[in-house]
Amino acid sequence: MGDDMSHRTKGMTMAETTVEAPGGGRTDGARIDLAAVELLALVSMRRNTATDRARALLGLPEDGIDSPVTTAGVGSLLARRLATVAEGRLAPLGPVNEIASILMNAVEWIEAIGTTDDASNVAAVIRSPEGTVLLEPRPYDVWNAWPLSQGDPLPVIGARFVASAFGNLPRSRPFSGSVRVVAADATTRSAVVTVSDDEAWTLASGPGGDISEPAPITPDPTFQVLATTLA
Repeated sequence: MGDDMSHRTKGMTMAETTVEAPGGGRTDGARIDLAAVELLALVSMRRNTATDRARALLGLPEDGIDSPVTTAGVGSLLARRLATVAEGRLAPLGPVNEIASILMNAVEWIEAIGTTDDASNVAAVIRSPEGTVLLEPRPYDVWNAWPLSQGDPLPVIGARFVASAFGNLPRSRPFSGSVRVVAADATTRSAVVTVSDDEAWTLASGPGGDISEPAPITPDPTFQVLATTLA
C-alpha cells in the first residue's frame, strides 16, 4: 500500500449523512473526509508502535509534530473545527477524536486492494479495542474515513472491499484482489485472488512474503475465500 495510497488524498468536510461504507460494511457513524496532512497530525500526536504502523500503512511521511507539514495539518484541523487546543496540546473533537484514538491504540491492521490494468481501489482498515476505521484514499490527497462496526473480523471487511472493487472497477482482466493482515506482533499474512483473461480464478496465500503458488479455485465474486483463508 505505502506510497501508492499517499498519492490519492486531500481535505474536504465531514459527510452530512451516514452512507454505506465501501463493500457494504456496517458503519457506526458518518463518513469523515480528512486531508493527508490532517491524518499526519493525528498520528504525530503520540509516537508508538500503533502510530508508526499506521504511518507506514498509509504512506505518510516521517515528519514530527513540529514539522511544517504536520503544523499545516494541525492548522487545518483547527480551522475546520475538528480539533481544539487544550493545555497547549492538540485535542481532536467528536468523531475525529475517535479516529485518533483508534490510530494510537490499534492492535490489528489490514490492507485491501482490488486492481485491474486500468484502475485500482485501495483501503486500509485499522482496529483498536474500542473502534474500527476504514481509510480509503481519494484524489487530491483526500482520505475517506469510515467508522465501522466492531462485529466483523477484519479479513471479512477486506474481502467485502475487494468484492466491491470487483463490481465497480472496469471489467478488464486480469483482476487481482488481495488482503494483507498485520497482527499486533508485526507478523503478516496475505491472500490474493486473481481472475485471468479467460476467467480462470486462482488463489495464493502465505505468511510474510512467502506466498504460495496460485492454485485454481471455483469463481467466487464475493471473495469470501480471502477471509476464509486468512481466518
